[in-house]
Amino acid sequence: MSAQDKLGGYASGFSSLDASAIAANVTADYKLLDKNGVVHQKGDLPSYIGELKAFGDQMMITEVMVDGEKAWCKWQIGDVVGAGLISFGEEGVSQEQLFFFE
Repeated sequence: MSAQDKLGGYASGFSSLDASAIAANVTADYKLLDKNGVVHQKGDLPSYIGELKAFGDQMMITEVMVDGEKAWCKWQIGDVVGAGLISFGEEGVSQEQLFFFE
């Protein structure tokens, strides 16, 4: 599977809030830097997605830009709006830094 396919699967997993789909498209050492500096790893995805579901049943992902092995997107779930800077490669998504608009 190509790096672009891995990125697409990752985005699709977040869109549908499917922790298994997200996990299938990340590296073993994946890290998600969330609000207030909290770091979530691959094994944390089921509980993290469970927490997100309190805000809505899907995530809208828009304004996606890809440049090499970096991607940037805007996202919204319920009333929570933010952006993400994603690093990815042939092995999958290795990290994402989330930003929140308040």
